Amino acid sequence: MAIVIRYMKHEMEAEEITNECFVKIFKKISTFSLHEDATVLEKTFKSWIARIAVNTSIDALRVRKQMHMIDDLSGSETAQLSVENQSNLEYEDILSLLRQLPEIQRSIFNLYEIEGYSHEEIGKQLAIPESTSRTYLTRAKQKLRKLYSIRFDYHTPS
Repeated sequence: MAIVIRYMKHEMEAEEITNECFVKIFKKISTFSLHEDATVLEKTFKSWIARIAVNTSIDALRVRKQMHMIDDLSGSETAQLSVENQSNLEYEDILSLLRQLPEIQRSIFNLYEIEGYSHEEIGKQLAIPESTSRTYLTRAKQKLRKLYSIRFDYHTPS
């Protein structure tokens, strides 16, 4: 659920996708290769589940056609805003900011910054050019900075 909620805008959607993930996990459990070392087993199992959660989330977004490739920022909105870590953001605060991003930006941000995918991998998974992935990541970061400054009434230093 922690992974899925980063991709979905609403908690109810995330719960539905999480259930789909568990169905896939149970159906595919026989394909998971066991390791004798318990520590390695736990890490690989968690990674395997995380990969299923990410892929299921992306598939759901693709099916629902919520990934619109539109320019949602004007030139004046793309000015670089600096964010200093002067407050401790809580998990819910971060999720709230992520939920305000357009679907494509949120997905690319999650895949690149959190899941560790390369732009090439993201491009293949979302069927977009690598350069588009880079562009949307930049826009996601800019929008997050703007949302952060609005939400926490933080003004950039002059």
